[in-house]
Amino acid sequence: MPETPAATRAFLAKYRPSGVPGLTKYAQLREMFHAALKAGHWKPGDRLPTEAELASLSPFSLGTVQRALRALVDEGLVVRTQGSGTFVAESRAPIDAPLHLRFRGVEGEPEFLPLYPKALGRRRVAEQGPWSEPLKQKGDEIVCVERRLSVNREFDVYNRFYFSADTFPAVSQKSLAALDGANLKQLLASVSSMPVTHVEQTITLAKLPPEALKALSLKPGTRGMLLESVAYAGRGLALYYLESWIPPNPRKLDVNVP
Repeated sequence: MPETPAATRAFLAKYRPSGVPGLTKYAQLREMFHAALKAGHWKPGDRLPTEAELASLSPFSLGTVQRALRALVDEGLVVRTQGSGTFVAESRAPIDAPLHLRFRGVEGEPEFLPLYPKALGRRRVAEQGPWSEPLKQKGDEIVCVERRLSVNREFDVYNRFYFSADTFPAVSQKSLAALDGANLKQLLASVSSMPVTHVEQTITLAKLPPEALKALSLKPGTRGMLLESVAYAGRGLALYYLESWIPPNPRKLDVNVP
């Protein structure tokens, strides 16, 4: 699509914010871009409108526009070239066969919506928490990988993935870049002969913690669902523990675990 004021106005009119509660202005603009990219409004290699044009033709400030575009760069959806502009990148592949976060599609869509992960950080966990008992935490042996998962490019989920560094030393030593975009469940399975035999899950309605609010660009006090998942290999042997903070959204979460 040519980069013209008319094309920019058409984008802003067609993909205006859906009014999801709690979204900040920059997150609203980011979701507009998500919807447009998903619909094929721009193709890989297409140039996006300039920051100045977006700011002048929309109710969003220049700082809001810049922050939204930085978020798209972080997600791998667009690339920025100094002096040339912002361009649509090749699509990031979804992770396969999610066992826990399964949002149902409707007629004409996949049975379960694809998830696109972005690794935000990794740390050793010394403090005790709900992961400690199932993972039999001893000292500083637990690794936590923080992620933002895009559900079908519609909304994001904040996810913390805990596992034992002693049980999976090779995975615990991988760089954050190597974990970015990876299916962590399959990664653990690839270095272990212990298949997941069953998963236990619980759901709680609660306020999202500060880390989730920051990662999802939501306002303080936003309430959502906390989905806690523990995957076991055999009797009593937990492989990993998951915390998934899910903001308000229009999709149905399937809580049956295959």
